[in-house]
Amino acid sequence: AVVDTVGGETLAAALAQVKVSGSVACVGVAAGGLLDGTVYPFVLRGVRLLGIDSTLPWNVAGYEADIATWERNRRERLEIWRRLEEDLPIAALRQMHFSTVALEEVPEWSERLLRGEVRGRLAIRC
Repeated sequence: AVVDTVGGETLAAALAQVKVSGSVACVGVAAGGLLDGTVYPFVLRGVRLLGIDSTLPWNVAGYEADIATWERNRRERLEIWRRLEEDLPIAALRQMHFSTVALEEVPEWSERLLRGEVRGRLAIRC
């Protein structure tokens, strides 16, 4: 499984590399909203792409402007966060963390990422 917060080429690469019957959750589009890829991951390996609405808009075109709907969606999100807190052990989160780097080190670490030398999450200290 993959949780992608970047979108664009990163999302396309995740879809191409995820294992048979795997899932990719897309929660952000920092690198762009275009998806350049093929249908092969979906039809040959049964990969699932899950779009996650990580915002909670109010009175925005395409969303209901009904307060009851907004409150229901808010309760659902709070329950999801509660479940994450309960079900995802802190030890697992610590294993995902690779390093914390200073903002001025980002170009160097970007090169390391592109060379495949980093596995896990980098936190940027600003």
